[in-house]
Amino acid sequence: MDWRSLISSGAGFRRAASSLWKKLISVPAGHHAIAWTLLALILMATVGPITLRPITPFGPNFEPFAAFAVLGLVFSLTYPKRLIYVAALIAVSCGLFEYAQHFIPGRHADIDNFFVKFAGAAVGMVAVSVIY
Repeated sequence: MDWRSLISSGAGFRRAASSLWKKLISVPAGHHAIAWTLLALILMATVGPITLRPITPFGPNFEPFAAFAVLGLVFSLTYPKRLIYVAALIAVSCGLFEYAQHFIPGRHADIDNFFVKFAGAAVGMVAVSVIY
């Protein structure tokens, strides 16, 4: 159903906006590599040398929160019918990425960092769930 007809039929703005959103940002089949490449890039920034870590004026928790929010959003758009698996994958990734920092000189692992990363992913996933 076309989004214009949803609005004119009185079906409500939310349903019309949801339909339009799906058409605008739906991930075509075969583009799953984007999500997995993003995960690999976040891995490199998380467990790589501290010089690879992006630095913003917003503080040290902003970057991982934002990166994992985008990751949660992209994975949720890529696998919209497997959100439980997406949440599990991201939770395990957050845990493993933090654990791996124990072995990197100059890096430290902290449970608070795990929660910051997973909270970011949850925000991205919830954003997709609300819109879809």
